[in-house]
Amino acid sequence: MFTTSCEKDLGELNLDPTRVTEVGLRLMLPEIISQSMYSEAGTGGRAIGIVMQQFFGLDAQQLAYNDYVMGEELMNNYWRTGLYAGALRSCDVMIKQATVEGASFYSGVGKIVMANQYGIATSWFGDIPMSQALLGTENLKPAYDSQQSVYSSVISMLDEAISLLGSASGYAGGDVIYDGDAGAWIKTARALKARFLMHQAKRTPGNYAAALSEIAGSYAASSEQAIFTFGTALTANYPLAKFGIGRPGTLGFHPQFAAMLEGDPRGDLFYIDDGSGNLLYYDPAFPFTKNDASIPMISFAELKFMEAEAQLAGGGDASAALKAGIMASMELSGADMVAGEAYADAVIAGGIDVETIITEAYKGYYGHAFGSTWANYRRTGFPVLTPASNGVNGLNPSGVVPQRFLYVSSETQTNSENVAAARAAQGGGLLDAKLWAFE
Repeated sequence: MFTTSCEKDLGELNLDPTRVTEVGLRLMLPEIISQSMYSEAGTGGRAIGIVMQQFFGLDAQQLAYNDYVMGEELMNNYWRTGLYAGALRSCDVMIKQATVEGASFYSGVGKIVMANQYGIATSWFGDIPMSQALLGTENLKPAYDSQQSVYSSVISMLDEAISLLGSASGYAGGDVIYDGDAGAWIKTARALKARFLMHQAKRTPGNYAAALSEIAGSYAASSEQAIFTFGTALTANYPLAKFGIGRPGTLGFHPQFAAMLEGDPRGDLFYIDDGSGNLLYYDPAFPFTKNDASIPMISFAELKFMEAEAQLAGGGDASAALKAGIMASMELSGADMVAGEAYADAVIAGGIDVETIITEAYKGYYGHAFGSTWANYRRTGFPVLTPASNGVNGLNPSGVVPQRFLYVSSETQTNSENVAAARAAQGGGLLDAKLWAFE
């Protein structure tokens, strides 16, 4: 029998008919969107919240994070399963399959999500693998691209997405944000272009004008922002809710941030006093800690805060954009809009400068855009923060507010030569080493 069997038949005997070998595009997209949205408010978001003095560690690892003891293990899961083997890998698979099938809608959206993930990651780590990433066994030790080149590739990828979506085809479901509205995704791509142009504005002042051009073609109202709503189940809820439920009493709300919110209508929606002197960030009814939180990929508020800053840099009047940003944040937070408008008018009446805009963005990004808060601080120095008194350690020798995350242990163990080269190119790669965009 074996001498007469052919190789093809034996190969078919090894195929498991119960295992799916290819997944439809409409099934890929929800996973890609949910994974990317989850990652931003997971470990990285909480750690940035502590660094930026919005959160305060009360127990467990969070106590060490108060003093900037943040080692290679901190972001290991994010890097491995959230980013490279997670959202980026899934995007790559979907884009390639969509290209073969001629479904440009999925290719375009995949490039938007991928570009945003790469842009966020480079703002957190600096140099990262990109041009040699996602090659699987073809290259298990990818070289690290410079932050400058990553940002350039991110902008190019968003341009490619806009082009693909301009003549989108092949939509068959799975878009849990816009239900197949290619025009809405184009506006999101332009908003993200503005975000990453602004990240580099300290290096390239001309980016202010470029960002304004992108903003002009993006969201005209908060109803157009890319909102993802998490589920109520513990397997599908927002990470800040998940952490509050699973690790109660370990993460608090920073007293300095609470003081900044005095008289702000959003304050009562951000933290509570537990009666023993601790301020807690978690409440199941709060907009950014409830299970089914509605979180923007990039918010209309962020768009307007960027617009205000860019207008001010060009000598223009930033008051209307700043007020719109504050009001959009009030709306997203569920604050009283009448009280919110009174608050916004008082801010504008006090005079507008870069510190005013960035400080209002600091409040407006709480709960959903921690990475943008950190990027703003590193390039402008606002809001003014006092580094932790015990923040001098071997990972942060100068004791400054951390400027980056360390490269993760999985990379230092398996891709050590490229990690060493990336560290050497970035002043040693410790927490206090400034990244290219923010120098």
